Amino acid sequence: MDSTTLYRKYRPKNFAEIIGQKHIVQTLVNSIKNNRVGQAYLFTGPRGTGKTSIARILAKTVNCENLKGAANCEKCPACELIGEGKSLDIIEIDAASYTGVDNIRELRETISFPPTSLKYKVYIIDEVHMLSKGAFNALLKTLEEPPSHVIFILATTEIHKVPETIISRCQRFDFARLPIQNIIEKLSLIAQSEKVEIDKDSLEMIAIAAEGGMRDAESMLGQIIALEDKNITLKEVEEILGTTDRKFAYEMSELIIDNETSKAIEKINLLLTDGYDLQVFNKTLINYLRQLMLLKISPELKSYFTYELTSEQLEKMIAQAKKVEMPKIISIINLFLDAQDKISSFLLPQLPLEIAIIKATGQFPEETQESSQPPAGRPLVEKSQFKTQNVPTKAESPEPSMPITKEAEVSEEKISEKNGTALSIESVHEKWNHFLEEMKPHNHSLKALLSNCQISSVNGQEVMLCTSYDFYKDRLNDAGNRATMEKVLGQILGQKVILRTVTNKEAGRAETKKDAGDPPASEAGKKNTLLQSALEILGGKVVDEK
Repeated sequence: MDSTTLYRKYRPKNFAEIIGQKHIVQTLVNSIKNNRVGQAYLFTGPRGTGKTSIARILAKTVNCENLKGAANCEKCPACELIGEGKSLDIIEIDAASYTGVDNIRELRETISFPPTSLKYKVYIIDEVHMLSKGAFNALLKTLEEPPSHVIFILATTEIHKVPETIISRCQRFDFARLPIQNIIEKLSLIAQSEKVEIDKDSLEMIAIAAEGGMRDAESMLGQIIALEDKNITLKEVEEILGTTDRKFAYEMSELIIDNETSKAIEKINLLLTDGYDLQVFNKTLINYLRQLMLLKISPELKSYFTYELTSEQLEKMIAQAKKVEMPKIISIINLFLDAQDKISSFLLPQLPLEIAIIKATGQFPEETQESSQPPAGRPLVEKSQFKTQNVPTKAESPEPSMPITKEAEVSEEKISEKNGTALSIESVHEKWNHFLEEMKPHNHSLKALLSNCQISSVNGQEVMLCTSYDFYKDRLNDAGNRATMEKVLGQILGQKVILRTVTNKEAGRAETKKDAGDPPASEAGKKNTLLQSALEILGGKVVDEK
């Protein structure tokens, strides 16, 4: 059986057969009963949530010759023509291939003609956001003053691409993803009608994979029925869809929360042995953990994913959320987000997940900057649950780190006592050469950059440096580099220090001198100074100069 055939076969024929979208159905039914049918509707929402189906039912209902309330009879000539797709007065347009202004102008020319056999001529424009700007402008004029015998129904999955001028002239209806229970009920009815035996867990898995879309769910069921016999098992559904049961994500989360490292690793390897796609499983797990995080914030946030859950699953998740703290949930999410990118590239696909499990259960805390600072766009890992130790960051130690000399070393207590005391520019100048020498073993390139800077001003605890080059400023203002410099200078001065670097232009300083007291530099001198600075920063040497 073809999946598309199954979907078309069980497409709803009237408002009573619509699954979900009760608020939309009720509003449309009431408008028909009260003879207040609008002339322009805008249906927006995710794919497969019933936009086109309701548009066709609305077109059929307003044209039904034996209408009872808001229920079409399905027997009159109008209902039969529309049901068979043969009516010339119901015009369905795919905006993806009907994008030009000339197409809309052609449509405007035919609108004035009365219907051939129905009461209303109905234009259903699917994916209306695909129209060009010119086409939207042409459509706007038509929507402003449509003939009384015309009804427009626009449908889109991307409402943000539809101009406000179009939206304001339509009655807007927002379609929501369907709850998982509604999808299971409809799939169960289809399975009974097709005389197929399929258990509730299998239907649940199909419904979850459909992500709230009825059309996708029916297509998946059709595919499974076509490939398998009349007795479908959970194992067969998992193999066809390439997904794992949601209960595996629950079980894995439970093991990690309880710090059951060995059992969690065993679970991952069993999934791999049974032929599951670990990338797909990890996505399922991350999605599950995200839902757990939202429930931990507030049970009311369940409304954002109830279409994926049964009431029984929701109760289990709420109970699980109560036994784990938020920092651990966020830490686990970050670990498995990092693992997702590595599964396909690793020789052993289970290895990234095993490492994530070990870290998530506290067996090997993350301590390096690379692992503890998540990539941009991801939530920060909370590390309060792990023991911490001082590990130099990459910016601090491209070369082997050396301790501060005894002469410069100041106890933390002493620094703490002086915190808040204003510095003087004289004290900073006095210790500046010492500071440069102490920076060299920590970061040779920073020492070279600092040697080409001037102390511009000292205000309170802030020391402002000036440099001639934007590149120098950016390097010195890097968070990691600043932390290193502030720590070393602070220990030398016995005082908390805040360093900030600006360009000479930003500080309003002349570019003619390298430092106070130095004679003006010639052009050749500037060139040589810049070349020497580059050599010091990069650790290079001149091979040949012409």
